[in-house]
Amino acid sequence: MNKVTFHDLVCRLKELARELERTPTLVEFVAKGNSKRQINKYKYSEICRAAGLEVNKSPYTTAPVQVQFTPPKVLVFDIEISPIIAKVWGLFDQNIALNQIEQDWFVLSYAAKWLGDDTVHYMDQRYANPLSDDRMLLEGIHHLLSQADWVIGHNIAKFDLKKLNARFICHGLPPLPPFNVIDTLKIAKKHFSITSNKLEYLAKYLKCEFQKSSHSNFSGMELWNEMLKRNNDAFIECESYNKMDVLVTEQVYYKLVPWEPSVNFQAHFGKLVCSCGNTSFFKNGLKYTKQGQFQIFICKDCGKCHISKQNLIEKDIRSEFVK
Repeated sequence: MNKVTFHDLVCRLKELARELERTPTLVEFVAKGNSKRQINKYKYSEICRAAGLEVNKSPYTTAPVQVQFTPPKVLVFDIEISPIIAKVWGLFDQNIALNQIEQDWFVLSYAAKWLGDDTVHYMDQRYANPLSDDRMLLEGIHHLLSQADWVIGHNIAKFDLKKLNARFICHGLPPLPPFNVIDTLKIAKKHFSITSNKLEYLAKYLKCEFQKSSHSNFSGMELWNEMLKRNNDAFIECESYNKMDVLVTEQVYYKLVPWEPSVNFQAHFGKLVCSCGNTSFFKNGLKYTKQGQFQIFICKDCGKCHISKQNLIEKDIRSEFVK
């Protein structure tokens, strides 16, 4: 029996492609009597490329691949939690044992909005009985987060998301589907040395239209104390405060995101789209790496820099490069 060569497989694939008028799947190619072991030796994707065919991105199926592009669902959110209530003997440098805790923390409220949408979703514990039973509230924020492709918040990677996960698992709620996290606190720390990275200071420093609201009727800890007493006025103030935090976070995000290259929505649209939503760019020189040359594109709206993935140096020239 003659040995099947790479050239033989390429010729057979071309013939089958002409018959089907498209790139055959691996299943179809094997069904024509070709050895799967021999195909795997050379890699099916390489055989397709040698035959001048576009590689099927799902070679093990028989159905044509249909790539769907949908705009990203981006959720901005913020939560407020209750304090831990404990018995202590001092005011400074205390080590609190677990048996000193009288009441553990729970989620008191959340506010969330879809990026670009005017509606702010809000829920709190003012009508919960008992007050610490936050399951219904958690189901609400769990539902919103489960729909998101990206989530935005200030210090959410270290605080909000971990706190929510702790309450989700406590109530037997399933893990959230995977999404991308945009933490405005991390972006601020990564790229700048601003005097303070607190949300209130950033909003003022960046001259945002919205500013964090102050506790007008209940200052500091008093707001949380009054909510634990079911004071409706305190919950009304918390609602205003929580919603404003989300609006401020959204504006801080828009100010910071041109500086953060990891935020990229192009996979949702199948084309270059800036994180600000703009689709107009101009070329602005080249980026040089040891792998080659890449075109730089600048967003005409926010000025964010984007680097093309297409290497402008021909493959045969790159083959002479060293690592």
